[in-house]
Amino acid sequence: MQRHFTPFWLIQPPRNVDKQRIYDQVFIDGTYFNTKCLVVVADISHVINWFWCTRESSWSYMRLLDPLAPPQLVTCDGDSGGLKAIKRLWPHTPVQRCIVHVKRNIQRATGLHPTSPMGKALRRLSFELLAVDNLDDAARWVVKLQRFGDVFATQLKARTYVKDVPFDQIPKSKRKNKLWWYTHEVHRGVYRQLVTMSQQGHLFAYLSEAAPGQRLERTTNSLEGGINAQIKKLMYDHRGLRDEQQRIACDWWLYMHTQLPDDPIEIARQQNWGQDALAKVKVLTNQETQATSGHEDGRPAAFDSAIDTAYNHSMGIRKGHIR
Repeated sequence: MQRHFTPFWLIQPPRNVDKQRIYDQVFIDGTYFNTKCLVVVADISHVINWFWCTRESSWSYMRLLDPLAPPQLVTCDGDSGGLKAIKRLWPHTPVQRCIVHVKRNIQRATGLHPTSPMGKALRRLSFELLAVDNLDDAARWVVKLQRFGDVFATQLKARTYVKDVPFDQIPKSKRKNKLWWYTHEVHRGVYRQLVTMSQQGHLFAYLSEAAPGQRLERTTNSLEGGINAQIKKLMYDHRGLRDEQQRIACDWWLYMHTQLPDDPIEIARQQNWGQDALAKVKVLTNQETQATSGHEDGRPAAFDSAIDTAYNHSMGIRKGHIR
């Protein structure tokens, strides 16, 4: 049965990316499968393009986004590789950071049950961020963020000096070439990130860039839940497949969830049901084997140049102990 179905695994789905279409909003994200990574760009309901890589780098995202025209808005989870690729390819396209990821980052810093006043205030800001529904709410939230910086200015600037802390209480990351560190550096880091995203316009672009009567999404939930989660389930259900077969299965699932996929039977017929690709594989395999061993059947070469026929003093008889 496996031999009968082998050619079918060589049928590749086409990539029909409309390079002229300008989307209202696209979502980008990456998901990992053991040793490989899949980055996907989609609109609210369909897959647009995808690319296989080893990690979410700027190069990977540039390969993913390069075939597309700049959209009205791009929504991402804030990965540095994706942001760098967007800045290079679409420098004038507004970016919307996924609000759920922003809230999750704040929660990771403060914990579920913060005890300090600063942690409680940050967690309250994260909940109020989810409640923003219009530009007036957004303006009020920015004012609250500025007020947070004013109220906790002293704590945000507080420093801890190495000379004032016993050596065993100094964090390992601070023991080398550090004279001081910010006492509340985790809370300070989250606050600085919120300020930066607010200044860049990455928090409320879904409100400011929306046309009258248009509703833009503020999260990547449609991509993560509607596409990435389904691919994960597909891989789990067929976890016995080899890596290359898993990739092809994902490619076909993604292609069938593009906006206008062609008939798979017709695609297979155009590719001669994988027979042409199988013949090409056999030819390339024989060529590689012959280039390596000198024989098509893979047997080793009868003579080679592994031993130097000229005199070499290093081939003489060794004396003494082996070192």
